[in-house]
Amino acid sequence: MPEEKYHRTTIDCSKIYPHTKELVDRCGTAEDAAEYALVSPQTIRRILNGIHCTVQQATARKIIIALEHRRKEDRTIKQVHNRFLNARRKQAQLEEQQMSLLGY
Repeated sequence: MPEEKYHRTTIDCSKIYPHTKELVDRCGTAEDAAEYALVSPQTIRRILNGIHCTVQQATARKIIIALEHRRKEDRTIKQVHNRFLNARRKQAQLEEQQMSLLGY
């Protein structure tokens, strides 16, 4: 039986970026998000910077599962981290400004 080479599947960081960003916003810092998702802080920073970046599917899976659990925790305790709330408010303001510029 011939040996098969180890095959790891990687994905582009742009696909996991929105999930990682939300996790960081919910946790407060990249370090807290990394600890929560059981990945290294460098991995979180690399995804957020996103320049020529790929991650293993297993790492992406950890981040998505961590985000799912964090959302569930936030709903259970009816609390969302202030940084996440501020990010949502800022996004809403930007969208409102864009709509006013477009004349809608």
